[in-house]
Amino acid sequence: MWEATAAAGRLAQLRDWAIDALDGREGEVYLSHQRAGDLVVAIIRSATGTPAPMPDPPPGLTARTPAAWLFEQVHPACATGPDAAADASAARRGDAGSSSR
Repeated sequence: MWEATAAAGRLAQLRDWAIDALDGREGEVYLSHQRAGDLVVAIIRSATGTPAPMPDPPPGLTARTPAAWLFEQVHPACATGPDAAADASAARRGDAGSSSR
């Protein structure tokens, strides 16, 4: 995930820049309006491990240095198929090998 606080009056420009900066990668851009400053958040998905980082935004678009960190998806389970939900439930209970198949 990548998060940046827009400089005063620059939310729309930072949003547009973030959308362009995804550059074909799978991801979403979200806005959050906070008292401390408007945020632009880009969620970058990668099926192959660590996604490529976002480039640095142009000077003047952000109020401070953007932050970035990785997340691990835990719900819904990333696995697909008829047993994925049962396997995820069993894993939470601690009996991962006992789902009915």
